[in-house]
Amino acid sequence: MDPILQTEKLCHTYSSGTPFQHDALIDVDFAAYPGEYLGVIGRTGSGKSTLIQHLNGLLKPTSGRVLLNGQDIWSDKALTRNARFQVGLVFQFPEYQLFAETVYKDIAFGPKNMGLEDGEIDRRVRKAAEFVGLEEALLDKSPFDLSGGQKRRAAIAGVIAMEP
Repeated sequence: MDPILQTEKLCHTYSSGTPFQHDALIDVDFAAYPGEYLGVIGRTGSGKSTLIQHLNGLLKPTSGRVLLNGQDIWSDKALTRNARFQVGLVFQFPEYQLFAETVYKDIAFGPKNMGLEDGEIDRRVRKAAEFVGLEEALLDKSPFDLSGGQKRRAAIAGVIAMEP
C-alpha cells in the first residue's frame, strides 16, 4: 500500500543566512497510510509544528520533498493549492483560528475558498457542525460569544467542512 502523504529528506531552516539561522527539520522521512491515525509528539521546539505546516503547504521546504498521493506538492502551484484543501490542519489552539462575524461564516470560509456552490457549502457547514456537536442555533452567533469548548469545536468544524 502506498502512503497518502509523505516527506522525503525534508529540511527546514528558519532565518537562513542570518545570525538567527536555526535548523528546525533535518532529513525527516515521514509516511501516513490510508486509515492510519497518527500523533506527533515531542518536546517544545522539537519541530512538530514545523513538520505539520509542511504537510499542507503552509511552509515550503528548504530542501527535500512533501508528497501527496505520490506527487510533490511544490512541483506545481495547482498541487500546492490542492494540498491545502486535502490536508486539514487544526492548530494547537484552534480557537485562535476563528475570525468571522458568525460561526456559520467561519465554518464556511474554507469551502467558500474552494469555489464550491452555495448549496454545497451549506451542506458541508451543517454536516460539520453536527459532527462536532455544535447546535444549529449557535451558527448565527459570533464565534467570540462561544465557550472555550464550543470555539474549539467550531474551529475543528471549519477544517472538517473542507472534507480533507
